Amino acid sequence: MPRKLSLAITLAFFVFQIDGFAQDLPSQNISSEIKSLTVFLNNAEIHREVELEIPQGKSEVIFENISSRILDKGIKISTSNEVVVYTVSLDNDSTSFKNSSAYLAIKDSLDFIEKEQLLSKINRVSYQKELQFLEANMKVHNASDIQFAKIDEAQTYFAEKVNAIQKKIVDEDEKWANLQDKHNNFMEQEEKAKETFSKTNAKVKIVLLSDKATTCKIQLRYLVSNALWKPLYSIRATEGSPNITIEYQAQLYNDTGIDWDNKPITLAILDSSEDLEKPELEIWSLDENTYEYSDRRNFSSNRKSGKKDKAEEQEEAFDILELDDLSTRFELDDQYTIPADASPHLIDVTKYEKAVSYYNLSIPKIKNGAFLIARVQDWENLGLIDGQANLYYNNTYQGYTNLKTQQINDTLDISLGKVNSYTVSRRKIHSKSKRNLIGFNIKEELTYEISIRNNRNEKGVIEIKDQIPVSTSKDVEIKPINLSNGKLDPVTGEINWEVKLKPEEVKTLLLKFSIKYPKNRRHIFAMKYASRVRTPRYF
Repeated sequence: MPRKLSLAITLAFFVFQIDGFAQDLPSQNISSEIKSLTVFLNNAEIHREVELEIPQGKSEVIFENISSRILDKGIKISTSNEVVVYTVSLDNDSTSFKNSSAYLAIKDSLDFIEKEQLLSKINRVSYQKELQFLEANMKVHNASDIQFAKIDEAQTYFAEKVNAIQKKIVDEDEKWANLQDKHNNFMEQEEKAKETFSKTNAKVKIVLLSDKATTCKIQLRYLVSNALWKPLYSIRATEGSPNITIEYQAQLYNDTGIDWDNKPITLAILDSSEDLEKPELEIWSLDENTYEYSDRRNFSSNRKSGKKDKAEEQEEAFDILELDDLSTRFELDDQYTIPADASPHLIDVTKYEKAVSYYNLSIPKIKNGAFLIARVQDWENLGLIDGQANLYYNNTYQGYTNLKTQQINDTLDISLGKVNSYTVSRRKIHSKSKRNLIGFNIKEELTYEISIRNNRNEKGVIEIKDQIPVSTSKDVEIKPINLSNGKLDPVTGEINWEVKLKPEEVKTLLLKFSIKYPKNRRHIFAMKYASRVRTPRYF
């Protein structure tokens, strides 16, 4: 049994110019089918496979009807039976459209319609001339010599002739209008055919080298843009149930010009287009413009004036996803058809049943009121990434939320919406807040009151969160004065209270702290932004 050699070549941004010597080589044009595909968050990898008879020496294989969205990075070619890939090139064929059977059929139809329209126009002109001739001969000369009976007979004759001719003119007008509708339809077909061709006119030309005539299996993998997937979840919880259901779905988008017709699909997060580059560690430096804020997302100085720069305007064309587990992959059990119609198509990925516990939470600094939170254990291995989630509680649709998986905790907290069990409000007490000038510094004392009411006829527990600022400069001094026994995280400035309430009981929390800072740094608390991972926004 001959030894098989598999050679995988990954192409970066280079193309071999082989046209000068490939013209005389034995050549095979291949119209291959997509075998499988992997869809990423910002592109897709297409897998094609063919088995061919390869002659001895050099020969050329041309994969035709490849999406013009193909990316020159990420092309991979594997061969067998000691056949070597000699050179590879990409070619966008912009001329062969006029020789294609689709275009020629449309062109023939347009030519036929235009000829029929011309004949219709000629017929109409002839009928108009005939009508003018009749009108010219309808004049009566020496009327005294003509009997009235003959006048009536002539009138009847001319009326019938005129009506017949006018009907023919109307028929020709209708015929021309119908032909024009068909002409417009074929013109639209021609435009669609051109658009489709412009998306599928790429060719991958491969020059192979073999020591003998043999059968060779060629696997072609390449990346295409304008294809992606995004997660969508349906979260279903029931009061009293120990489990919560997470239905994992995906929205697939295909604008590659080629339909994915009943194909096996794998969903993944990141592509391998950068695999040629050796990863490098850069210096990780922290300064006053880079700090960790209370929601554990990194922000850096990028926006002060409020005006959008060019980079920010371009960023609006993308959705920003924060990712953690980059190795997530879902090999779907079923095969799916995703047409290249530039529209999102929803498919089911998987379903999870996870143990859940519930608690009530309020962050009145952000929103008044209380929220029911479902806490899911052991969620890290579910392959969840940031995305929109539809919420159902007790079989009632509650709306949607944005599922955020960038959590340090080993539990995933999911908000199930507002509850009426508690009333929570927060207000600033101006009478207990003050501001003083001390030398070159300003010292402010801020006091807030948080009111919590249990609206139920039974005992309840609710978690309250608030925060004080975190200083990132030696010139800024922050001191807690009264936290009402709340637990303070000195790193994030987050304060937590667990409030136990009797039926219909009202409790009040006091939050007081001081800030001392130089007079010239009055805007030190402005939020700052950083770049994120981008995924194109098509829907």
